[in-house]
Amino acid sequence: MKTIAQNQKLAIIGMDCFVNNSPTLNQFERLIYETKQNIVISHDSCPSPTIIYSALENAKIKPETKLGLIIISPTENSAKLANYVSCELAFFAEEKSILSALDVSQNLLNTKQVETVLIVGIDNNHPIESNIDVPTFSYDQNAKGIIKTSGAAAVVLQLHETAQQQNHCIYAVIDSLSVTKHSPNHPETINQVCQKAFQKADIQSADIGYLEVVASGIPDADIAEIQGLISAYQTGEINLSCALGSVKANIGNTQATAGIFSLIKTALCLYHRYIPGVPQWSHPQQPEMWSKSPFYVAIESKPWFLEPGATKRIAAINMMEDDDTYGHLILSEDISQIEHNSKYLAEMPYYLFTIAADDRSSLLTQITALQENITDVSSLSQLASDYFQKYQQSQKLTYALAILARNLEELKREIVRAIQGVNIAFDTGKDWQTPLGSYFTVNPQGKKGYVAFVYPGSFTSYIGLGRNIFRLFPQLYDDAVIRSVYNRVANIEKIIYPRSINKLSKRQLESIEQTLIDDPVSMLESEVGIAGLMTAILKNNFQIKSPYSFGYSLGETSMMLAQGVWTSFKSTSDYLNSSPLFKTRLSGPKNAVRQHWGLPLIHESKSEEFWSNYILICSPSEVQEVLKNEQRVYMPLINTPEEVVIAGETQTCQKVIQTLKCDAFPTSINHVIHCEPMYSEYDELVKVNTLPTQANSDTIFYSSADYSPITIDSHLIGKNIAKALCHQLDFPRLVNHVYNDNIRIFVEVGVGSNCSRWISEILKNKEHLTVSVNRRGVDDHTSIIKALAKLFSHRVELDLSPLYSLPESKVNQDRNYKNQSFLQNDSLLNYERKMKSIPNYQSLNDNNSRLSKAHGFLLQSRQTSLQQLSLFLQQQLDVYKKMVIEAKQEK
Repeated sequence: MKTIAQNQKLAIIGMDCFVNNSPTLNQFERLIYETKQNIVISHDSCPSPTIIYSALENAKIKPETKLGLIIISPTENSAKLANYVSCELAFFAEEKSILSALDVSQNLLNTKQVETVLIVGIDNNHPIESNIDVPTFSYDQNAKGIIKTSGAAAVVLQLHETAQQQNHCIYAVIDSLSVTKHSPNHPETINQVCQKAFQKADIQSADIGYLEVVASGIPDADIAEIQGLISAYQTGEINLSCALGSVKANIGNTQATAGIFSLIKTALCLYHRYIPGVPQWSHPQQPEMWSKSPFYVAIESKPWFLEPGATKRIAAINMMEDDDTYGHLILSEDISQIEHNSKYLAEMPYYLFTIAADDRSSLLTQITALQENITDVSSLSQLASDYFQKYQQSQKLTYALAILARNLEELKREIVRAIQGVNIAFDTGKDWQTPLGSYFTVNPQGKKGYVAFVYPGSFTSYIGLGRNIFRLFPQLYDDAVIRSVYNRVANIEKIIYPRSINKLSKRQLESIEQTLIDDPVSMLESEVGIAGLMTAILKNNFQIKSPYSFGYSLGETSMMLAQGVWTSFKSTSDYLNSSPLFKTRLSGPKNAVRQHWGLPLIHESKSEEFWSNYILICSPSEVQEVLKNEQRVYMPLINTPEEVVIAGETQTCQKVIQTLKCDAFPTSINHVIHCEPMYSEYDELVKVNTLPTQANSDTIFYSSADYSPITIDSHLIGKNIAKALCHQLDFPRLVNHVYNDNIRIFVEVGVGSNCSRWISEILKNKEHLTVSVNRRGVDDHTSIIKALAKLFSHRVELDLSPLYSLPESKVNQDRNYKNQSFLQNDSLLNYERKMKSIPNYQSLNDNNSRLSKAHGFLLQSRQTSLQQLSLFLQQQLDVYKKMVIEAKQEK
């Protein structure tokens, strides 16, 4: 007889949920990631059939699957709910909590009684009143209880092994479940149940990166939970390694379904690889209890990077039931998942409407058509997708207009402005753009010259850099740049996204940022990383080709890694973290300068500052004339014909500024670069920048070493970068050289937009376009969309399809738009929740009814297929007509 394996791992392969104002799984996930609250007391009931069918559809469960159904609902008729299940129902039960439901599921799947388990929770109890002052995480010092709400949720489970064999999407793996029943309300009980869960999963508490807690809002229960968890998770080290959160801070207490919502939230965070933020968090109650805990609370959601040595992300869920049952659940990501499907980018409410034409009249006609079609539109996302699909049929047209809007009112205003702006642009020849980002040019540079990626210099990184790009572009987690520096990513992340159990004040954040500024190696690593990630986004997601590249100062280092010339940055990263180059030679005591000036060397990182850097609004020739009389002041950087940087002895720099009587500003950094004292570091810089290279790239790279293209050779690259860093950088000279090689479009790929500003100033009387994809104070998505709008209008070859929810099939359904002049090929309706209108099934044993309904669906599908076939034939006819017309015009 075959032995049954006990406590096998389970896989969550399907989910769905419903709360008021967030009726879909995607909307719920967006609510969690964006750290928002949707605590609505409503008397609307949750649609039971929808939850069941959508969860099974999300898991792609086939009708012949042997299914176990477990219902958790104090308000619904469980037998009636069972009628909505279309699979072969082999087991049916009612349970009071997610803990008992999971325990039953584990047994059913271990013993092969069923292949799949569907757990459904529905609680339509509607509380009458609430006296909550600040609806947030109940651990917060300002919180007073939790608002009770209603909700419905469902999860689909299989054995992990089965799910892998059947190639299911696996949101998370349930590694262990520990349950203690009928124990007293005491912290030690929670500690024990946690320890048992760790042991079953074969992990240490330090391996867990996120902990979802009950946070019931009942003071005694919360204190017991906090004390028990701190006891179970403390490691003896002061290391904030585990984030805390509770779904109740987002949606309130959904009562009987709260545990399922915690499970869904945690699984989504593992699948999408982010630490969720907690809305309205300030400080914890009983702060003295937290002093030795490993816990912190994220104010905003952030990327979830692996700690050094870790192989997967691990989370835990603590559970406490009303009947004194306690549980601890260990979940982890399934590392075999290659693709992480996400509609987050396509559903972001910042829509790009694409319109193209060969002349003014046609362009204005299409804008007017858009204006008419938005009067009763229900989905701007779908309308934008429709316009993009239409544009795909006419990508070679001369002019392109990008209209950006987040909502209908903005779109209406932008359309009115576009009608005026397009006319003005044709009349004056000047580009038109709005603060919102809509853009149009009658002089597209993409048809006149080439694109160059520009890599900015270092020491401009900041707290919160790139926080959203991994959620927008999840494939970045597997990017070569991240892999090459992964051992350092976790450490850099702690600086860029600081951790604390308290909400950090503005002054605390400024202090942390100054610590970052004073750490040139972390600055460099973060900036090299962001440059590589932005390059990957533009090249891989939007297919933007950059036949030319150049960098500003240390941007040449970023360029080599981001463009794939170097195979790895790990050795350089490791070396920089152990080398005195950026610790005591060029930063800190600046011993390279002391040695050059004949001053005593200092071997401590802290010393009295004697060096300063200043930005001067003055011509290089004027500055150079004054510097002839100074021995300890240099002009390392010429940014524009009217902006330079001087560096050197602080008092002497101030004397130079007084002599010139120009505007001057101290920089936030005071490292040494691009001047004579660096000559002693040449060999070290060569060593740091001599790395293995890939085969020759098609991209032409420019260097300020000789202000010319370079040869892709490991040793030559190292020497070129070292030479460039040891000498003055004349950026206008480099930009003009590149411009003379017919580069007209400059895309700044990295932190900030300084290079874009400088290039615009250098080329202000020449045709060109500058675009940046990162600006402090502007979210990543907005910056990228605005950049794409400009590139689109300038007719740069790119692929905007990642911005839209496009149908998998090319066949389109007819749309009832008022004005069809813009549309030759309509897109399919969004079928994400298409099955929600399916009528309820009759009794499970009523086979005749099942056959009747199946036959009905067959006829409906046949009718739909015939309609789609008709549309397809019509499309082909339209294409043929267009070809005939074009052929006649060519004759």
